[in-house]
Order: sequence, then C-alpha cells, then structure tokens
Amino acid sequence: MSENSAPAPAPMDVDTPLSPEEIKNQANEQYKQGNYEEAVKLYTEAIEASPKTSTYYNNRAAALVMQKKYKDAANDCRIATELDPENAKAFLRGGKCHLNLGHLEEAGRQYTRALQIDSKIAQRDYNNLQHVYNYMAQVKTFMANNQWGLARNSLDRAIAFVDPDQLPIKWRVMQAECALGEKNYSEASRIVNSLVRIDSQNPDALYLRARVFYSQGENQKTAAHCVEALRCDPDFAKARALLKMARAIDSKKEAGNAAFKANQLEEAYEAYTAAMEIDPKNDHMNSRLYSNRAAVLQKQKKFEEALLDCDKAIELDNEFYKAYSRRAGCYMETEQYEEAVRDYKKLTEVDASNREYHNLLRKAELELKKSLRKDYYKVLGLGKTATETEIKKAYRKLALQYHPDKNDGDAKAEARFKEVGEAYTILSDPEKKARFDSGADLDGGMGMGGGGGGFPGGVDVNDVFASMFGQGGFQNAGGFGGFGGGGGHRHHSQSSFHFG
Repeated sequence: MSENSAPAPAPMDVDTPLSPEEIKNQANEQYKQGNYEEAVKLYTEAIEASPKTSTYYNNRAAALVMQKKYKDAANDCRIATELDPENAKAFLRGGKCHLNLGHLEEAGRQYTRALQIDSKIAQRDYNNLQHVYNYMAQVKTFMANNQWGLARNSLDRAIAFVDPDQLPIKWRVMQAECALGEKNYSEASRIVNSLVRIDSQNPDALYLRARVFYSQGENQKTAAHCVEALRCDPDFAKARALLKMARAIDSKKEAGNAAFKANQLEEAYEAYTAAMEIDPKNDHMNSRLYSNRAAVLQKQKKFEEALLDCDKAIELDNEFYKAYSRRAGCYMETEQYEEAVRDYKKLTEVDASNREYHNLLRKAELELKKSLRKDYYKVLGLGKTATETEIKKAYRKLALQYHPDKNDGDAKAEARFKEVGEAYTILSDPEKKARFDSGADLDGGMGMGGGGGGFPGGVDVNDVFASMFGQGGFQNAGGFGGFGGGGGHRHHSQSSFHFG
C-alpha cells in the first residue's frame, strides 16, 4: 500500500428488516398494554409483509374490537376464515362483531361454524345468541300489539348481550319507538337526536324526530321532517301519512282560532271538534283543542260543558296549566268556589311569581268565604248584580207569597217569610249590602240567619213588610180574596202580626 493511498472505509451497520412474526409480536405487546391504535398499525405492517397469514387478520380484528370498530373487525375475520377455514377463533370473533352490528343471522352462521370446529370455545356465545333471538322476537310481538313497556323490557334484555355504547341503528330506532309508545317524550327525543347526529339523512331517524315534534304539538316541524324523510325515501308510507295528518290538524285548528276571533262560536266549536277527531291518540294536541273548545263554551255561557272539556284537557296532559286556569274560571261562574280555590292554589304553586294567579286565588277564597254564609241574593232569587229596583221587586213578590196571613199554620212559609225579610233588610241598606258584598262580617252576626220574630238591632220582619206596603198590610198590597177591609176578615191578617 502506498503512502498516498486512502484507507479502506469502515463497514456500515445495516438494519435487518423485522420478520412478519416479529412485527406481530410487537403488536401483541402493544395490545397487552392497551395501545390498540398502535397495535392495529403494527398488525397492518405484518399483514402487508405476509398477506396470506390468517392469524394476523384475526389479531388485528381483536384490536379493532377493542376500539369498537366492529364493521372493520368483521371484515378482518372474514378474510381470516377465508385463509384458514378451521380458524375457530376468527369465526367466534366474527360472530361477536356481527352480533354487535345487529346482524343476527350472520352472527348465527359464524357461531355455528365455530361450534362445529371447537364446541368448547363457542358454546357459551352460541347460547347467548339464542337468548338474543328470543328477546328480539318478543320485541316485535309486543310492539305489534302496542305493548310498549313489555317491548322495551325485552329490548333491554337483548341489549345486555351487546355493546350498549354502539347499539345497532335498528335497535336504537326500536328504543325510540318504545319511548314514544310509552309517551316518554324526553327519552325519545334524546335517542332520536343521537340517531340524527349519526346520519342526518336516515329516513327512519327523520320520521321519528317528526313523531317527537308531533307529540309536542309542533306540527310545522313535524311536516318539515316528514318532507325530508320522504325526500330520502319517497316510498316511506308512514312519513306520508303523518305529514297528511299533521297538516289536517293544523288546518282545522287554525280555522277554529280564526272563527273564535271573529266571534263565530259555532263554527269555532265545530272546527276544534273536527281537529280532535283526526287523531284521537294525539294527547298533547287534543288537550289544547279541548281547552280551546272550552273557551268557546265559556264564551257561550255553557259553563258545565266547558268544565267537562277542561277536565278532559287536564286528563290528557296534567301539566297543561292553561286548562287549570280556564277550569277555575268556570268554577267561579258556577259558584263552585272550593274547586276554584283548589285550581288557583295549584297555579300559584307552579308559578309563584304570577300576580294574576295570586289575585284570582284571593278572589276565589273571598267568594268561598261568602258562600259559606247565607246567600241573600239567592234567597230573593237574584244574581249578585241585581239593582235596587230588582231587589225591591223580588222582595215584594216573595213577601206577599209567603206572608203568614196567606199561609195560615204553614211553618215552612213562616220561616221563608222571615228569611226573605232578613235578606231584604241587608240588601236594601247600602252600607250593609256593601259589607255583605265584600265578604265582611255583618254586625251582630247578621248574615248567619236570625232566630225568633225579629233581627238583632230591633228590626222586625213585620216592620220591614210594613215599610214596603204601608200600615194597611194586604190592603195596600192589593188584598187576597176576603183579606183587607171586607167581610170574612180574620184577625191575624193585620200587619201587627208578630212571630213568637
């Protein structure tokens, strides 16, 4: 070697490529440590290096299952079993994937093949699948018979055998249908919203969301979702039927509202009734329609009928508080004050800040208090708005009718005559009438009825009668047959008659 010759280069280190089996072993370690994403990556490298090895696909499927990627895992199991038709673990894992995807028939085929190869590892999973088959058959039967609670219970039992976080879409749809059937609208809404997030173009999900809106009385949103469901599936008969029904109800309801505002009460009543007949099962909407019809009846002064409609509205939706308010108003009109107080109390409990409810409650309580006393207006056959002239006229008629001179020996007529005089004494005195109308206690216990021949304070029913007809008694009143100044006059017909 010459002085000027260059030294020979040192030998370079060359990395020896890992064998597919070594890559698989690294992937296995990542799997054991819970690093499933890294494990999938390494199994994929092993597959690329040896694409005909069944075990690599089966192992990658295991890592994909841990990531809840059941569709991809099922595909790997398919390839694994094609490469090795005796790979029982791959068939078993494939069956589990299809079960979680809701493919029960395919899961059964996979489990059956695994059972044929190795019954020891497959028998338990095969038996579990049979339970799922039975539960899902029950679900279909119960749903067909509108037994929603039983259907939900069977569905929950089936769900216990799969991944609850990755339920098959069809099973989620069934969950929503059961919730709607049980009128658990908040739960139905939650499930439906999750379905729409998964696939906003799923016609089943759109239809179910339309049903949720329909159950809440939001018919415009119902129609919009039905239209979208039909755009995705033009042959979706259920969506078309719901769309038609929602639009028909809205049309009749709006016609009723317009007629009511125009004071065309008969037309309004008929429109609301027609709207209710379209779908008797729509509790939320029919509750509002009954309340609207009650408003018509209320305006027509048909308070008893209005009360029946209010009762029905509350029966269909016991949280529809407008119906309670309307019913309380009808109770006030029919002088059922205790019931009115009950409804107004409920309203103040629900909405404590509502001043109107508190004012109405106080008014109802006052009327209840007043109703527990003798009602002098009723005694005279009058309403509470009777005028002074009407009060005098009513007293004159009744005093003549029940005067003891006309009803000799009739104790009931005598008591009625006293009662009529008592009522007139109160209602003909502006101050006493004002106190009576306000619900205040009357002096000397007046208002609870008097005893004996006169009233507290020295007022005598005969004096009241005389003040109306004068000292001539029946002579001034026109007389009755032989009463007054003619023959046959009896002593006790004199105006000086006193009750003992």
